[in-house]
Amino acid sequence: MLLYKEMAADYLLIDDKRGRKVAKINQIQTIGSPGVLLQAKRVGLIPAVAPLLRLIAASPVFIGVDLLQTILDLAGE
Repeated sequence: MLLYKEMAADYLLIDDKRGRKVAKINQIQTIGSPGVLLQAKRVGLIPAVAPLLRLIAASPVFIGVDLLQTILDLAGE
């Protein structure tokens, strides 16, 4: 969060639920990995989010089933 403030960044990339709460208290805009993937698809950097979401889902990072489905729906996949 310190680097976010030092760089005057637009968003803080963070997936940790507790960290996102702290960021919100400090009025820091956040985005998670699924949001980055969705934005990357929207601007044409990646063709699909589904394969990358599967990689994240298979990792120790927890992403809820509902969030996964929402991201896929928003991506049109």
